[in-house]
Amino acid sequence: MTAIRFDATTHTYADDAGPLVAVSTVLRPLIDFSHLPPHVRDAVLERGRLVHDAIAADNARDLDDASFRRACPQEAPYLDAWRSFRDHRRFVPLVNEHVVAAPVHRVAGTLDCLGTLDGVGALVDFKTGRPADVAADLQTAAYLALALESAKAGDVVLADYFARYPVTKRYAIQLKADGRFVVEAYTNPRDFRDFLLLAAAHHLIAGRRPARAEAA
Repeated sequence: MTAIRFDATTHTYADDAGPLVAVSTVLRPLIDFSHLPPHVRDAVLERGRLVHDAIAADNARDLDDASFRRACPQEAPYLDAWRSFRDHRRFVPLVNEHVVAAPVHRVAGTLDCLGTLDGVGALVDFKTGRPADVAADLQTAAYLALALESAKAGDVVLADYFARYPVTKRYAIQLKADGRFVVEAYTNPRDFRDFLLLAAAHHLIAGRRPARAEAA
């Protein structure tokens, strides 16, 4: 398997052939926070980051719960919502924060979680806002397709997962400030095709930028 390098500081991916575009970057044209004042947008993004990191640590049984609640009292209910989802829907996290890639498409990303939901294979992405606002349907399709590609390319962890759960469904879990959760299931078979159209457009635009700069 070709090694995929991830730089957490710049949130960029690369392999031996060069840079790989992040799934989130491909989806950026569909995500619009322009209606939010800058300070509100920044607060929303920071909330998502804090909750995301807490859930990842909790899934790995590595979260200092008391410290998190002292440091992030406003974010704690979102963690409670995740735990409520996990308990009530019998979700078992098996693969967390895993880098996946499809070098043929020059795309990579980090999926939130693969596990079992009601005993069935499930890829889930957790959100503190509305999943539709960040194109979670296309995002989950990309992560699942990239995970399958990575398994075929020799990722042992993912190969083992898909051997056990060859049918894996896609979900976004909207976590709410009052501790409730909403499960959004995605079944449209065109979702990954639409993602690839966006990826192709991204590569086309990026490839023409140097030519435009030279012409100017």
